[in-house]
Amino acid sequence: MSSERLVVRPMPAVLYLYPSLFAALLCGVVVALDGPSVEHPGATGIVFTLVFFFNLSLLAFDYTRGTSIALVLVAVVIGLLTALYPALGEFLQRTLDQPMFMNATFYWVWSSCMATLLAFAWLRTRFDYWEIDSNEIVHRRGWFGDVERWPAPNVRMTKEIRDVLEYLLFRSGRIVLVPANEQRAIVIDHVANIDRVEARIQTLLGALKVNDGR
Repeated sequence: MSSERLVVRPMPAVLYLYPSLFAALLCGVVVALDGPSVEHPGATGIVFTLVFFFNLSLLAFDYTRGTSIALVLVAVVIGLLTALYPALGEFLQRTLDQPMFMNATFYWVWSSCMATLLAFAWLRTRFDYWEIDSNEIVHRRGWFGDVERWPAPNVRMTKEIRDVLEYLLFRSGRIVLVPANEQRAIVIDHVANIDRVEARIQTLLGALKVNDGR
C-alpha cells in the first residue's frame, strides 16, 4: 500500500445534534443561577425546544438549496406581514412568551444523555472508516475489522452537498466513488470537511495518473 493514505471517517447522523447539547448546557447554567431547585419560567424552555426541534428536523429532512431559499423567503414574508399587521406580531409574541417550566436538573439530564449518545456515536467512527490511496480503496468496519477492497486506478468521483445546514455544521457532504469495472458505486455519507477530502482524493488519484503516464 502507498505511504500516501487518506482516512475518511463518515459521521453518524446523530452527531448533528451537538447544537442541542450546547443549548441544554447553556440553559442549565442560566437556570442554575436562580438556584438548584427553582423552576425558571423565562425563555430557556422556548430556546431549548426551538433548537431541539430544529435540530431534529435536520435528521428528518434534507435542507437543499431550494428548501433553504424557500425558508428564508417565508421568514421574510412573515417579517413583512408582522410589520404591516401589528395584530399578527402581537399574536406571535404572545405565542413565544408562553413559559415552559424546566428546572436545571432537566437540562443536566438531557445534556448528559446527549453527550453520552454523541460520544458512543463518535467511538463508532473508530471502527467504521475508509482508507484511500493511489492503489486501492479499503473499507474497514466492525469490532473484528471486516475488510472490503476495491482498485483505485481510474476511479470516478462525485462530491454532493445535499443538505446546506449539514454543510454549515460540519462542512459535510457525500462522496461517491465508482471504481473501474464495478457496477456498484461506493457511497460515503456525512463526510466532514468534504472540500478538503475531495482535494486529497484528487491529489492521490492524480499522482497515480502522472506515474502511469511515465
